[in-house]
Amino acid sequence: MQPTRKAILDILKEQGQATVDELAEQLGLTPMTVRHHLNVLQSQGLVVATQLRYRQSAGRPRHVYTLTEEGNDLFPANYHGLAVRLLDEIKEMVGEDKLQEILCRIGEKLASEAPDMQGLPIAERVARVADFLTDKGFISRWEKVKDGYALYQFNCPYRRVSRDHAEVCHMDRALISTLLGVELKRVNGMASAEEHCTYFIPTDLTGEEK
Repeated sequence: MQPTRKAILDILKEQGQATVDELAEQLGLTPMTVRHHLNVLQSQGLVVATQLRYRQSAGRPRHVYTLTEEGNDLFPANYHGLAVRLLDEIKEMVGEDKLQEILCRIGEKLASEAPDMQGLPIAERVARVADFLTDKGFISRWEKVKDGYALYQFNCPYRRVSRDHAEVCHMDRALISTLLGVELKRVNGMASAEEHCTYFIPTDLTGEEK
């Protein structure tokens, strides 16, 4: 990223908010130059401007600038580290079987965020599940195969966590099974160093004629 824009983001992260004049003073630049960089950052969705309620003088309205969620996401985070430690503690406290049960329940609850698919043909349900998973960051695709359907996931939002806790995969399986209304079989998975996860939905479980 361009150094001045990175410096602006750093200031906003540290201070929470700042005006053009405040940024100009701290960076040793003219307000016009700072405003140019802010306009670029706004177009990228990294900062947002809010007009101050009270104007101290006539002329150009004053704005205060803050980071957006996207702007905050540029800074280092360690969510996977926290998640792994939480799962470590839960597993130690309640055991592996109970941890799997908890993760399956979470998957079932996540399924409630998807549109109702009851009554739809299985092929349409599989297609909608793939779209829903893609919206959640999985990059999911599907196809009709012999004796059923294959559902592929080319990205796992929890990949780094699943390397330490393969139990997380039970959550995905419960999510997909709940959405489809049938049990499914995972053929391979990224948690075991595969390039993608593959789930198989047998035709004889869907009620569809072969």
